[in-house]
Amino acid sequence: MAGRTARLVLLAGAAALASGSQGDREPVYRDCVLRCEQRNCSGGALKHFRSRQPIYMSLAGWTCRDDCKYECMWVTVGLYLQEGHKVPQFHGKWPFSRFLCFQEPASAVASFLNGLASLVMLCRYRTSVPASSPMYPTCVAFAWKMDYFCASTVILHSIYLCCVRTVGLQHPAVASAFRALLLLMLTAHVSYLSLIHFDYGYNMAANVAIGLVNAAWWLAWCLRNQRLPHVHKCVAVVLLLQGLSLLELLDFPPLFWVLDAHAIWHISTIPVHVLFFSFLEDDSLYLLKESEAKVKLD
Repeated sequence: MAGRTARLVLLAGAAALASGSQGDREPVYRDCVLRCEQRNCSGGALKHFRSRQPIYMSLAGWTCRDDCKYECMWVTVGLYLQEGHKVPQFHGKWPFSRFLCFQEPASAVASFLNGLASLVMLCRYRTSVPASSPMYPTCVAFAWKMDYFCASTVILHSIYLCCVRTVGLQHPAVASAFRALLLLMLTAHVSYLSLIHFDYGYNMAANVAIGLVNAAWWLAWCLRNQRLPHVHKCVAVVLLLQGLSLLELLDFPPLFWVLDAHAIWHISTIPVHVLFFSFLEDDSLYLLKESEAKVKLD
């Protein structure tokens, strides 16, 4: 036992200096996975595994190796806790208690609720705002992107939305050129992470940077349009999102092996999305009335 404890302590120090996650670098974990694969993931044992694997697990892509990693992760976590060490991460993630085929059930539920809220607000927006409103196409496109694409896409589209609201209605060519630039930036960002190197630090820094641009631009618009009765909704959304984004910077083992900072952030942003759609609805109706008034004057 003392030898195993010493090995864990030495590995913890080495992992802090090396790349990779501490848990999957632990020899206990690696040995466990190797033995599990040899015992269960070949020949007749593999056929037995597949015959008893629930259909929803196979449809979700869970393999015998994945199951070995999951089981051995908990063996290693139990060993760490037993010997008084902090819970390690595995393959860049905290250990989560699996539910059905979901490795991170709380985040999955929160993501579903975010998508549901976006769908409900989209239906409400399309019902209450005529398609002739100047911002209608851009707002509808934004609604479809909410929560179904990466955070970078949502933030960049919010920036484009602000560009259209501030200068694009008067200068459509400027908005089109800016949209092309944003698409180029997004393509380069996704290509780098997918094809070259997935750098978590770079991804976080990029999202923070464009998030600050988005917040600054919207707040500047709010300051110039304080007379509008619905501006306070936009201010609240921007400030709330900036505050809630701090949750993404927190890093702690999931509570009850289910609820981590990312899941809490997902859940917390649901009412913020609803508030932002309410702002978009009010602003679109305001622009429609303003354009109709100009037509009457002409």
